[in-house]
Amino acid sequence: MALELSEVAQQLHPVTYNKAGIISADELLASDPNSIPLVGSTKFTSHFKLAPMPMQFEAVNKKLASDECGQILIPQLERVLGSKYNSEMMKVDRPSLATCCAVTKYFNLTKDDISHVAGRPFIGMNSTDIEPIDIAVMVHEATHALDHVNSPLLYVCSTKDISATTLTGFKSRLKLARELKAYAVGDCVEQYLAETHGSMERAMLVSRRVEAIRQEVNGPVTAKDAFAVHDDLVKRLIAAGLGHIYQ
Repeated sequence: MALELSEVAQQLHPVTYNKAGIISADELLASDPNSIPLVGSTKFTSHFKLAPMPMQFEAVNKKLASDECGQILIPQLERVLGSKYNSEMMKVDRPSLATCCAVTKYFNLTKDDISHVAGRPFIGMNSTDIEPIDIAVMVHEATHALDHVNSPLLYVCSTKDISATTLTGFKSRLKLARELKAYAVGDCVEQYLAETHGSMERAMLVSRRVEAIRQEVNGPVTAKDAFAVHDDLVKRLIAAGLGHIYQ
């Protein structure tokens, strides 16, 4: 994962935004097709380059290649998804220090299934000359971006089972699973910073508290189900006042 995160870091492309928070089209259009926009704010809007990146299409293609319908769908996929993102606008207004966002779509990849596809991830970071970017926070958001890049296509449910409750449950489980991973990576970075730079008491950090519970319930990060979401884990997080990380 460290190597993959380093690749994500190299894909980050700083972009500008105006008073309305709209990301400059010129900045994005001039960037690498696989670039991940890095915005110096967590309040911005954009309607440029929201569709999946070439790397994401490659990941989708690999997943579909093993399916019987995959070879038929792959040539049409980019055109179909591109049309779905043409009229989209990403509006981000988060009070947090940082965020990673991607426009997601739910659609029938086959006649019997509902699938989830994530578009290009955007990372927003609030920073000033007085308060520079927090490395651990940046790594947390880069982990989210990595999930969007590596796993843009996810099966949701069968068409006959689709409902608002099903979609809400899917989104909640997915968000928590990815937050568990991001906090685990962030905790690792914070541990390194604490040991080498004597940073703040780690027991107070959200990442340390989340990771401690995750380890107790699911085991080490190398475990097969290290980031699995189940009732016991959810109850422990809520009891510790940490339900906000995914709710």
